[in-house]
Amino acid sequence: MQDNILIEMKGVQKWYGGYQALRDVDLTVRKGEKIVLCGPSGSGKSTLIRCINRLEPIQQGSIVVNGHRLDDSIKAIDVVRQDVGMVFQSFNLFPHMTVLQNCMLAPIRARRIGKTEAVAIARKYLERVRIGDQAEKYPAQLSGGQQQRVAIARALCMQPKVMLFDEPTSALDPEMVKEVLDTMIGLANDGMTMICVTHEMGFARQVADRVIFMAEGQIIEEGAPEAFFRNPQHARTRQFLGEILAHH
Repeated sequence: MQDNILIEMKGVQKWYGGYQALRDVDLTVRKGEKIVLCGPSGSGKSTLIRCINRLEPIQQGSIVVNGHRLDDSIKAIDVVRQDVGMVFQSFNLFPHMTVLQNCMLAPIRARRIGKTEAVAIARKYLERVRIGDQAEKYPAQLSGGQQQRVAIARALCMQPKVMLFDEPTSALDPEMVKEVLDTMIGLANDGMTMICVTHEMGFARQVADRVIFMAEGQIIEEGAPEAFFRNPQHARTRQFLGEILAHH
């Protein structure tokens, strides 16, 4: 079974000064697994996924991604970042570059791919997220939903082994949420390994193999969506679901 483990976190502790953001987190993610992380604000969800691609250093414990142990060396960080795609709340696109150029940049720089091949890869993934026709536009000419889909395509251009999503729809207008979630559902159906921090519980029900509930830097509860939503075991989980489902 060891072979298909893609991410393994053991005893991960993370502090910001005197504030402990992650407390003794253990998490194993297998190839092809779709995981949704949910929990109240400040529960450590975003911190957890930011530790996986070393946007945040950890103080204790270990993280292994695709067989590579994350440490402080630039080499380890580079190797892991090539395997891990990340999509944020804000789209972080370069405004002075076209959509196509935004998508070509990382493969050329990080993977040393030639320009012709980079164009082909970029076009392929822009088609994949259904905005191939926007390739020559600049980010400012696109809607928020389209920009977020460009950000997804850009991450896919590195052909990552796992995709991390940090509340990818929370900055979008409601009418744009569906197009981004549909893109993510498509990726999930293609077998992409995904960890998504999101409050979109319909998406969690439809796509997740496991839903993980976090509070105060700890994993409180996890389970298959059906059981998680129908019969949460922990009082904190029940309270959170009660609040979030009341709003939707």
